[in-house]
Amino acid sequence: MVTGLARRVPVHWMSWTGFITAILAGVLALYGSMQSEKHIANSPLRQARGASGLPAQPGPWHERAMVKGETSIFGEQLDNKLLALTERSKIANYSLQIFAYFLPFVLGLIAALTGGAAMKAVERSNGRYIGNALGVFAIMIGGLATVVAGCMILSIYIWPWMPSLYT
Repeated sequence: MVTGLARRVPVHWMSWTGFITAILAGVLALYGSMQSEKHIANSPLRQARGASGLPAQPGPWHERAMVKGETSIFGEQLDNKLLALTERSKIANYSLQIFAYFLPFVLGLIAALTGGAAMKAVERSNGRYIGNALGVFAIMIGGLATVVAGCMILSIYIWPWMPSLYT
């Protein structure tokens, strides 16, 4: 009979890499789909919203507290500062578009493929490694980030070039 502490099986490095990459891609995709139009000057989404695309005045106590914190740190609301930066600088404007739309697409695809490869490596390791759950989550989150970013790329960059029959 063996006594003592059980040996802990390590998580495969590709499982961690895929999962962390998927989380990063997911955060960037959510930013691109929900917040970026407030920050990118001349964004078609911002133009379509008109005055409703402007940063809203804070309502509940938690929004007022966040605005007060932003104002004390940055001097004004972060939305206004980023919008002014992208209006002044084309490099900042294009960089923000890359980070909001194209980077999450690529990172999500890499995360999903890495998660699949990690699952294959874990299964072939014959119990030396674990990490199937992280691999599955990397596939799911990375795939979702890729789809969200792909939809944003389609709606902002490709849809305006579609024939009027489709629009």
